[in-house]
Amino acid sequence: MKRIFAAAGLGLGLAASPAIAGLEICNKAGQSLSLAIGYSSDGDWVSEGWWNIPAGACRTPVGGDLKIRYYYYRANASGAAFASGDYTFCTSPEPFTIHGDSQCGPRGYETQGFRKLDTGETATHFTLTLNAAADPPAAQAPVAQDPAPAQGITPGTYGEPYADDATLQGCSSDGPRECSFHAGGTKFLVRDDGRTPQFVFSVMETLDTGTPIVVEGDLEAIYDRTADVVLRDVSVRPWSEHDGLLNKLQGHWYSVDDPNAQFTVLGAERDNSYDGAYAGRDYLAVSEWCGGFEGSGPYLYAREEETGEDYCYVIDHVDHLELTLMYLPRGSILRYRKLE
Repeated sequence: MKRIFAAAGLGLGLAASPAIAGLEICNKAGQSLSLAIGYSSDGDWVSEGWWNIPAGACRTPVGGDLKIRYYYYRANASGAAFASGDYTFCTSPEPFTIHGDSQCGPRGYETQGFRKLDTGETATHFTLTLNAAADPPAAQAPVAQDPAPAQGITPGTYGEPYADDATLQGCSSDGPRECSFHAGGTKFLVRDDGRTPQFVFSVMETLDTGTPIVVEGDLEAIYDRTADVVLRDVSVRPWSEHDGLLNKLQGHWYSVDDPNAQFTVLGAERDNSYDGAYAGRDYLAVSEWCGGFEGSGPYLYAREEETGEDYCYVIDHVDHLELTLMYLPRGSILRYRKLE
């Protein structure tokens, strides 16, 4: 379980109750919920899910007298986050019990935000009630300069609903807080203006550049090569073959035919240089098609940040030291070696 930053919550009812042994979760949100929990067991972090809880019903994910004080939970409604927060655990779309909270993606799992639940120092029974969206308790009210993002935002509130597989580029702490990711040759910017939940930024800030992610939100504005998006949720997805190829492209390369021609790939961005002078940046994507080319791939799609001009290459070969691309449509062979 990785500690990240606090996120504002939904209305909750918390009660230490002797009515039932263990940890009981009750659903008064007016819609069916899927619940996952996380906890510490013998020094190891464990996550489990999913318990389906119809509206008005209760479930007991932890039976018997409680042995530990802190649990962590996440609730989804119709596949989207309903209650998520400031700690990350591994999850899976299918029923799961996962040991360990790190390296979720490489192990084929997703990374998702959970909330912390304090059952008290001596409680052996505890009931948590999930209510519909409401103001957080006064003790958790955010200060005016950091307004709490609304939870359970209806898709389409800030623009066209948007969901896609993407590649995380990173987050900036210089100036206003923002994160970025790439999908299909477009760079998407997420700004901390009170509309995107804090846990979304917290999750992205814990991930490495180039991590494959799934994003859900609203597409607010589209420009020539970038777009502004307000997110509701983000999670790590399993690595695909194309993600693996993009990962192999990471690093600094030079042309075999002209060593003065070099580029550096970081995430889904390629910075080009010639004879040490900066020559521009491209946004990258790896797929089975590029422009009018399809089949005989995989293809590397490059889109110039400054002009928006598109380029297509066949990835003929790439390993930890050598890269061979075929530039289309001319069919020119381009060979590169990596600088260690």
